[in-house]
Amino acid sequence: MDTTEILSEFTESQNSTTNSSSIFRNNESTTSMKTESESSRNNYYVIDKSLMDILLKIIVCGIMPPMCVFGIVGNSLALIILFRHRPTRSTTILLIAIAFADLAFIASTIVNVVSLIIRSFYPEHAKEVSMSLIIPFSVYLSPLPGRISNWLVTLISLERLVAVTRPLKVKQICTKKLMLALSIVIPLSVAILTSPKLWLYEVKEVTLPDGNITKIITLGSIGRQKELFEVYYVISEALLRFVPMGLSAVCNAIIIAVLFLQAKWRNRKQNYTVGQQPAGDERQITKTLLTITCVFIICLLPSTISRLMILFDPNSSHVNYSSNVHTLLTLIGLITESFNSSINFVIYVTMNNAYRRQLYLFCGKELEKKTCTVPRAAIMVSSLANTPNQKI
Repeated sequence: MDTTEILSEFTESQNSTTNSSSIFRNNESTTSMKTESESSRNNYYVIDKSLMDILLKIIVCGIMPPMCVFGIVGNSLALIILFRHRPTRSTTILLIAIAFADLAFIASTIVNVVSLIIRSFYPEHAKEVSMSLIIPFSVYLSPLPGRISNWLVTLISLERLVAVTRPLKVKQICTKKLMLALSIVIPLSVAILTSPKLWLYEVKEVTLPDGNITKIITLGSIGRQKELFEVYYVISEALLRFVPMGLSAVCNAIIIAVLFLQAKWRNRKQNYTVGQQPAGDERQITKTLLTITCVFIICLLPSTISRLMILFDPNSSHVNYSSNVHTLLTLIGLITESFNSSINFVIYVTMNNAYRRQLYLFCGKELEKKTCTVPRAAIMVSSLANTPNQKI
């Protein structure tokens, strides 16, 4: 869900290609990076540049705007349904936190899409946009919602694992207070862990030989510590992407196996005792949340593959891609992760009777108000209009 970070880093890297000596001026490997970039320019375009430009414009102009609108509407309706749902479960608290994180992710995606549109159609303003967005939005604020959502979805997987394997103790283990506390602690922890990126870059004013003053993006106090930042980068990627994704996958595998065994056991045993296995509503909630986490893992795959390629490719780094295959994976990841942040509401109402009932009840009340108010108003108007005629 944090493709926005990759996307923003890519756009900054692309804008810096023509002036790499300025941006990496404080890095000891400036000369080698620049020479390598120029010598391998042809190898960079594994996918034709004109085709990538067309794909970029189709995605940012045709696909992302309606998807963002759908995500805002869907998550808003999800929040309404979740707040109206009674009784409030520990799972409901986590779903509310995820809905807020998804709304924040879509908001950051809208900003990135707008900046990409400006860079694509108004290249003369590309530098100004980069300077205004890189600190703190591109390097810090933009990836936060996705990183937070990663751990919230993982927390749901862990909660469902307890619900499936320990159905009689889940209410004592996964209490509402605990889930509420974790819903607050996780965003704060992610915000603190990613805060060093605020000092990755800095914007400086320099005087050109002709006397004009311009702004450039240079490596900041953290960015200049190359070895230290590379260690931090690997640790943060592991903790905020690979670990939650791996935990979700393992939990889902166990949940699917347990559900399969339970279904097989119920079909074979005629003397099935109610209370020893999860109730029908609980199984339905489990299947709904299992679908959410599976969609989450699938949608996170493109950007995760790109991250792994960067980590294991000696010619790539978080600021310098070896080929535009990373760009293609980033664009695909932008679509899939935005889809993941928008589709949860549809999963709720199609797979869970309780949430669907709340949606119908909400829409029904609104319709009832409209159908009741209009006829009464019409009757009052008609009666007032007819009263003088009757007197006459």
